[in-house]
Amino acid sequence: MRFRVRAFARPGKVTLTKPRDQFSRGRGILWTSQLQGIERLRQESSFALCTPTGSGKTLIANLALVRELLLREVDGLAPLAMYLVPSRALAGEVEAKLRSELGSDMTVTALYGGADWGITDAWLTGDQPTVLIATVEKADALMRYLGPILTARLRLIIVDEAHQVVPEANENTRISFSEHSNRAIRLEQLVSRVIVQRPDVVRIALTAVAGGAAGPVAKWIEGRADATAVGVRYRSTRQVIGVLETAPGAQGRILLDIMNGRTLFIRGQEQPVYLPLRMPAMPNLPARMRNSLNRFNCLSVLWTALHLVEEDQRILISVAQEPEQTMRWFKEALLLPAWANAPQFQLPEGSLRDRFDEARAACRDYCGEDSFEMFLLERGIASSHGQMPQRLRRLMTEMIERRICPITVATATLTEGVNLPFDLIFLTSLKRRSWDQVAQQQVVTLLPTSEIRNLAGRAGRPGAAKGIEGMTLVAIPTREAATAPNTIPVQRRHRVELQRDYDRMSEALLIEEADAGDVESPLALLLWTIRERAIRVLGIDPDDFLDWLESAVPTDISEEAGEDAVDRRSRLADAVDELDGILLTAIEEVAKAEEQEMSPARAEEHLAQLWSTTFSAVAAEQEAWLEEAFVQRGRGIVETVYPDAAERRRLYQYGFTPLVGRRFEAVALQIRALIERADRFGEDEATARIDVFEAIGDLVAADRGFGFRVRSTDTDQALLDRWADVLGWWMNEPDSVDPDADALRSWQRFVADNLEFRLGVAMGAVVSQAWSEGAADAFAVPTLAEWKETTGMPWFGFWARELLRWGTHDPFVAFALSQGLAQTREAATARRGEFEAWLEDELDEVASEDLIDPQHFLRWQLSLGRDVRDVFEDLPELVELTGTNGRRHRYNVIPARRDGHVRWIDPAGFELAQSDDIFDEFGPGAIHSDFELRTEGAEAQVYRTFVAGR
Repeated sequence: MRFRVRAFARPGKVTLTKPRDQFSRGRGILWTSQLQGIERLRQESSFALCTPTGSGKTLIANLALVRELLLREVDGLAPLAMYLVPSRALAGEVEAKLRSELGSDMTVTALYGGADWGITDAWLTGDQPTVLIATVEKADALMRYLGPILTARLRLIIVDEAHQVVPEANENTRISFSEHSNRAIRLEQLVSRVIVQRPDVVRIALTAVAGGAAGPVAKWIEGRADATAVGVRYRSTRQVIGVLETAPGAQGRILLDIMNGRTLFIRGQEQPVYLPLRMPAMPNLPARMRNSLNRFNCLSVLWTALHLVEEDQRILISVAQEPEQTMRWFKEALLLPAWANAPQFQLPEGSLRDRFDEARAACRDYCGEDSFEMFLLERGIASSHGQMPQRLRRLMTEMIERRICPITVATATLTEGVNLPFDLIFLTSLKRRSWDQVAQQQVVTLLPTSEIRNLAGRAGRPGAAKGIEGMTLVAIPTREAATAPNTIPVQRRHRVELQRDYDRMSEALLIEEADAGDVESPLALLLWTIRERAIRVLGIDPDDFLDWLESAVPTDISEEAGEDAVDRRSRLADAVDELDGILLTAIEEVAKAEEQEMSPARAEEHLAQLWSTTFSAVAAEQEAWLEEAFVQRGRGIVETVYPDAAERRRLYQYGFTPLVGRRFEAVALQIRALIERADRFGEDEATARIDVFEAIGDLVAADRGFGFRVRSTDTDQALLDRWADVLGWWMNEPDSVDPDADALRSWQRFVADNLEFRLGVAMGAVVSQAWSEGAADAFAVPTLAEWKETTGMPWFGFWARELLRWGTHDPFVAFALSQGLAQTREAATARRGEFEAWLEDELDEVASEDLIDPQHFLRWQLSLGRDVRDVFEDLPELVELTGTNGRRHRYNVIPARRDGHVRWIDPAGFELAQSDDIFDEFGPGAIHSDFELRTEGAEAQVYRTFVAGR
């Protein structure tokens, strides 16, 4: 197929390098799914691209950004695109890739943690098109903080991994509604609210086909009942799913069952397709290791992975939960004398060694010398999980991307849309376990098939892995590992259970490949949950449910409403509060946009319009009562439950559900007072700084709604009692107590869930409220120059969430880490002296606030200048003509370096000129860029006309 190459143009700027850039990234051919996506992009504004993982959806998203942000006429405000991703890890990857591909044409920024709008406001005030990458939670916070500004500029919304709007219809999902932690309903409501406020915004959903979700997702995104998804079964590689058979004393083999969604078999053969493994059998394990079949299974996978690495395979060991346990098992096995002969990790050299050392330094900084993460990294095994500090997780991802670490052990958070160079993926279990507080029993659930499909699509990705196929293998022992008579029957049952789980998973995958099965929707499931519990728990007559729902008050349902109680009445009350949060948010956003008080009639009209844009409206269109319940409860919010318009506005701004927000209001005043008193934070010692956080934490910790939450285990409960110790460790307080390796993830989980998230959200809500109260109007743009005057707060209020994010009490350290000016907290602290010396020269008198003023930090950073190699990279190279007189004036050339000199060669292989490679910038990688020799008079220079990957 031929393609016409045209310039991507907009007034004042022309980019001609896009096709060349794509070719340099190995994208010279468009796949079937991409061709169909491009055709739809030409014909339609909004659509859903529902194709299997690994079919090339990202390219379509990039082309949509080019079309909507660069090719459209600009009418005043610079256009903005919101790129929604399911995780912070994916936000980081999308940001890095978009910056390298489109960063010269548009501003690309990811806001997935930390302060509400980052330390630079360039994307708000600049005149460049902007791509704002955010998780749903972050985007929702930005809508509350900067809603009118965002919607005024918004031209495009891309929903990556849009199948996550489809919830699992199980008890865990219903509990998540009561705990206000369901991400599917957040995604549904955010996108629907955007559509209502900006009906003309272009919407593109990127999703792997999830059950029968392709049609409903397309109808939701396009807003048309007859919409159909761009859906093909094409996969860019062969995606194979099968079994890794393990057994004591045996080499093992691989059975292949499914390829590209279809059963794999050899015609005329009864035996399954299999691959024998030619490697030594795993050494006999000590009894304590083989008495657990799960442990034996995990170690068998590690032994297999270590030997397959010798065949240049890149391997992911995906664990369903508790990665710290798997990592500890791996460490203990690798220390066994019998494992000494296993293949060893070879340290990289050159620039890769520098990156490895940087990751090792960050791992030592955030995890400690004796951590499992550190032990495994030094043996070439990267690790990743949701509680890992963001900077370390990104460096671990780089170890995988650059193929430095051949083996990775990680949870599913690593593979939510992230493209990594895996050839093989191993799973050791297909189940997750949780604890039901009401029933006081363990809840065991199979991994969702959407997660399995997503995982399988990460193996063998073109341009990442080396092969043209990727294997996802579930490890299943064929014999018991134990020798003790009492243990053998237990392991036999465990083996049967593993095989049964695999068979169920395989059957479900094959069924869903044909788009069979029902599709759930989050808002409809929430309404059904409320109805069923109201009937069962309160005895409400089904015919009276709508009347009851319109005026029900959560605190009348349960006195413990909003306090994370686990009895059935409290969970019903909290589910109603979750619905109220959705409705109040929608009502207040319209009231804010229209700048008038909301009436019950207007609320009904708006909510009916909002319902029509929800995923639930298209996925559950046969249930008319759902819309009626949604609208009636909204009327009740305005008329009965929260009739005070001023209170509704405050509750909306806080971002909690209304009932929780009411309790938070009293605490918010105290938090604000503590922030306002921290005007000497810049010169305070570490202990005094952390005392400020501890005082704010004391106000938040004990509340059972917006306060700290931990699991019911003895370990986590004990951690809650000593949360100040965790705070001191995380914020790098001198002489703080460090966790041991076994406790590290529990501490990291507490940091992620409670310090970075809940404490950060509470402080962010107070700062957001202060900005909204002080801003002149809803369209006021936050700027660093006006931030203090507008909020009435010292700079500590600006930095508080960033400090929690980076794990430091020093704003300068947070700044240096975020800007890449230092690689560890220790290295960043060492650079503070440079900044303070510069500040002394700049100011006649340095006050406490000057020491943490982000404007000073940015000015100091600018004073450092660019790296000398960066400067020279953009300048033409002065050369001496050796093989031409320069009469043609322009020649396409390529560099050939030898002994510090560069020979500039034309396409026929003749040398035309020579130069010195002073800055060592024309190594093997330079061949991917384009160069042109230009002569004018006696002077000859080589210009770099295209830089690969920039």
